[in-house]
Amino acid sequence: MAVTMKTVTSFYDEEGNLITESERTAMVPGIEEIDRDGFRAAFHELEVTVLDITDDTRETALSGLLKEYSKKKRNQ
Repeated sequence: MAVTMKTVTSFYDEEGNLITESERTAMVPGIEEIDRDGFRAAFHELEVTVLDITDDTRETALSGLLKEYSKKKRNQ
C-alpha cells in the first residue's frame, strides 16, 4: 500500500504571522511496493517524488513571498 507524503513550506514575519505557505501531497511507495517492485526501484520512485514535491513546494512558497514583498514595495 502506497504511503501519502505531505510537505509544507511556510514563511512567517518577525511577529509570527504567516506571509505565504505552499503545501503538496504525493503518494510514495510503501512496504507492498518495495516487496513487489524491489528495493532499488521503490527507493528510486521515493527519491524522485520527494525531490520533485519539495522543490515545487519551495518554489511556490518563495514565489508567494516575493509577490508579497512586491506589493509592500509598491505601497511604500
